Amino acid sequence: MISPQTTDTKIFDAMFTNVVKTSSVFKIRSWKRDAEKIRSVDILKYKTILGTIAAYENKNDEALGLYRSILQLTTDTSYHAMTYGNIGNVLGHMGNYLGAIDSYWKAFELTKDASYFSSFFKLCRIYYLDDERLKNMKSLDKDKRSFFEAEFLKLEETRQEIMENNNLNLDLYREILKSAFSVFFKYCTNNVHRFVEVQDQQISTILFNTDLDLDTVMLLNDGLNEELVNLLDSYEYEDLIKYPIIFTAENFKNVELG
Repeated sequence: MISPQTTDTKIFDAMFTNVVKTSSVFKIRSWKRDAEKIRSVDILKYKTILGTIAAYENKNDEALGLYRSILQLTTDTSYHAMTYGNIGNVLGHMGNYLGAIDSYWKAFELTKDASYFSSFFKLCRIYYLDDERLKNMKSLDKDKRSFFEAEFLKLEETRQEIMENNNLNLDLYREILKSAFSVFFKYCTNNVHRFVEVQDQQISTILFNTDLDLDTVMLLNDGLNEELVNLLDSYEYEDLIKYPIIFTAENFKNVELG
């Protein structure tokens, strides 16, 4: 008998072992063929795999449709939570961060699983620190609650630095970050770390992953530059240059603030 667990693990390992997405149509088609093997065995896992492949291909609307169909097929709480987490991932990659934050929170509410709170927290810390749900940590265990409380205080200090500088526009900084993360997830998977330095009239940001190769770093920075040119339709050049941002493979982990 076919094992859905073995099949999906094999596919996910192939998809996410490397930070840079494959451009091989052959590989992607092979994942879809493997997924078909469990269609009649586990329809929920089948749709989850197809949704993840669609997101990998940047077919985000297709991925959302597949994930949302899962919610109609089961009442299993853990499956709903996992699916809301997947929906949050896709919405985040599309730049719909408020929707992503809400989806992660739904996953956390259903399970009280700290991993979903972590996803919620990580997105809020970049974009929406005013979300009151950030303080709702009572269901976390003592160690995790202490960790997130300490992280929240650090972030409040960073935000205060930004807010005290009247020449900085937090909304514009968010727009630039949206562009940067959208570019990253177009070409890459897994995590990108953020180092932020707030200076007088400027917020400098470095997005890094040590597994990136030079060609991909160049691709990401070129893609980001194109996105920033598009922002000139809505913002002045003098305002945009207050928020320099680059991708790199260098390791800034020991001084990471973001």
